[in-house]
Amino acid sequence: MSTNGKTLGVLKPLLLAALVSAISACSSLPSGEAAAPAVAAPLKAGELPRLPEKAINIEDRWSVSIGNGAGGEALSLEPAVQAPAIYVASRNGVVKSIGRASGTERWEIKLTDGVTGGVAVDDDLLIVGTDQSDLLAINNKNGKPVWRAPLGSALLSTPRINAKVVVVQTLDGRVQVFERTTGKRRWQFDTPVPPLSLRGNAAPVISNDKLYAVSGQGDLYQLDLATGLPIWQTRVTNSRGRGEIERLMDIDGDLVLDSNGTLYTAGFQSQLTATDTQQVRRRWQLNVSTTQSVGVDNAQVYAVDVDGTLAAVNRITGALVWKQESLKGRKLLAPVIWRGLVVVGDSEGYLHMFSPVDGAVRGRERAARDPLMSVMVDAPQLLTLTVDGTLRAWDMKL
Repeated sequence: MSTNGKTLGVLKPLLLAALVSAISACSSLPSGEAAAPAVAAPLKAGELPRLPEKAINIEDRWSVSIGNGAGGEALSLEPAVQAPAIYVASRNGVVKSIGRASGTERWEIKLTDGVTGGVAVDDDLLIVGTDQSDLLAINNKNGKPVWRAPLGSALLSTPRINAKVVVVQTLDGRVQVFERTTGKRRWQFDTPVPPLSLRGNAAPVISNDKLYAVSGQGDLYQLDLATGLPIWQTRVTNSRGRGEIERLMDIDGDLVLDSNGTLYTAGFQSQLTATDTQQVRRRWQLNVSTTQSVGVDNAQVYAVDVDGTLAAVNRITGALVWKQESLKGRKLLAPVIWRGLVVVGDSEGYLHMFSPVDGAVRGRERAARDPLMSVMVDAPQLLTLTVDGTLRAWDMKL
């Protein structure tokens, strides 16, 4: 959390956990007319929902340990996939390349710096942000450093990379673009940071010759990728509270851009918004409070509230399709779409599987005894990464 321009990095995990837990007692999904959230007693996780008679079962294919995971900090270090490998990093600087099919280690390095943001990967580069506020590029074939560039502020989100540039948005709100081959900074664009916000930010989105990024105050920008000049700016979230804490809002979940040019943003104590980036207009908006990204399929958008509610919303109209409240108090991760199911991980190490049609419980698996840090799809398998650094691959049990 930052206040008066000063980052309270050491206190952040405790402050954020306390704040989110307190506010999570009041769900804001999915009504567009819901009252602003009020601070209340933290929700406790209830009993797990009953499984159907013919529950879907999954089994682990392999697992591997990656350093110290999040190192006890409130980080979200996501694996990255570039065939034939999965790349993953830990807070204490361990970076590994793992074979997708077998889980066999291809190479491992131990950085002198810790890692706070990443991982991004393409054909031959791997990109992470370090705890020295540097951007580090590594050869993904052998683990050797390629270049290093100073950022001037912490990077907690995942870098974005294409054939020419690497893009990041740092904690101080700056969008920075670097030459992919040399690490030379091309340009930077400053976005405003509110006096009080969560310590984190959404990763930008690259789309052809355009770049999309959001500010901590709820503005969405379309920037020219070559020059950094703003093309347009529009408001996508607004504070809904009365007091200073209730007015706190932020967008920490990554932006999601669909094939039709609709961009989805979701924030803490604010709104889930669908923005038509071609006509620069809001398609729909509803109140939500989340620190996670949304999941999107051909028909629906899936979002989790900080209280543990999972909801499906019509992608075109924004109308509620269903709401699943059986996981309240479980601190859910971002929903993913896998093998025709909506899958969410939680703070107790469970994977929960739901029908996208009606939200019915379809299956459950205790993936770990530790909280999950990341759940991602690497078709046909599912990957989970725990806060202690255990990476595991899952598949359907036949």
